[in-house]
Amino acid sequence: MTQHIMIDLETLATTIDANVLTIGAIKFDPKEDYSNWKWGEYPKTQVFYRRVDPESGSKIGLKNDDETIAWWSQQSEEVRNEAFAEEDRYPIDQVMKDFYKFCLPGKYFWAQGVAFDTVICEQIFKKLKRGAPWMFYNLRDTRTLFDVRDPKMPSARHHHALFDCWRQIVGVQNVYREINKN
Repeated sequence: MTQHIMIDLETLATTIDANVLTIGAIKFDPKEDYSNWKWGEYPKTQVFYRRVDPESGSKIGLKNDDETIAWWSQQSEEVRNEAFAEEDRYPIDQVMKDFYKFCLPGKYFWAQGVAFDTVICEQIFKKLKRGAPWMFYNLRDTRTLFDVRDPKMPSARHHHALFDCWRQIVGVQNVYREINKN
């Protein structure tokens, strides 16, 4: 099976030099159906999730944006607690090293708009003097796919990098099934 990986970031800005709070990624098969996966019970070998120490991101020049921080303050307490929890935070260089290793078997890398999550990751890899684990021509955009067909995704409710990855994967799988029916 060709390895597909969905990526999602939670950030402190909306620019390519955004500081990162969390990184989530899930390996998946677009021809399968992950809609019955239970939230938080994803297969460990298919999942990457890390909380990043934003201070370590600031040290390499990643930015925080007042508007984005204000947006976070309007989220539910559960969402804020997950995104801003102090425990289990890792330096950005270690997180990106681990993330790179996780991505190595991957070929196609998906995101909800390839001009955000993957671009921010590429900027961080550049600052850390390493390449990204993907080739630009293997990036895939869920927004484009979801414009082709209704993705019938689960409701957005957690605003958590892993939940967002799973939700988007289910959408990709649903569209693949619809396209392959014809």
